[in-house]
Amino acid sequence: MIYKHENFTFIHGGCKGSKLYKGHQLIFKGNSWSGILVFLSETNNAPEVREMFKAQLNARENPDRKGERKSKYEKTKKIEEQEPKPEPVKKTKKTKPKTPWD
Repeated sequence: MIYKHENFTFIHGGCKGSKLYKGHQLIFKGNSWSGILVFLSETNNAPEVREMFKAQLNARENPDRKGERKSKYEKTKKIEEQEPKPEPVKKTKKTKPKTPWD
């Protein structure tokens, strides 16, 4: 899929990766999500570009999902703080009993 904005051309190659050109010069080649972020930063977060990638941005930057992750983390952190940690078990060296032939 090819996206164009002013003198930028973004080629979304799916699993093959993506490329971003400024004029005829390649400025990015690699992961598609990283390419989208570079495209946005190079165009100063243009509303037209944000609209092109609206679905991807909503899927990645969903604030509801971030809040759920954070709250689950905080819950487990609080539980860990409340439970006393058991003392580590000291290891003893196992030695062979000496025989008369040693």
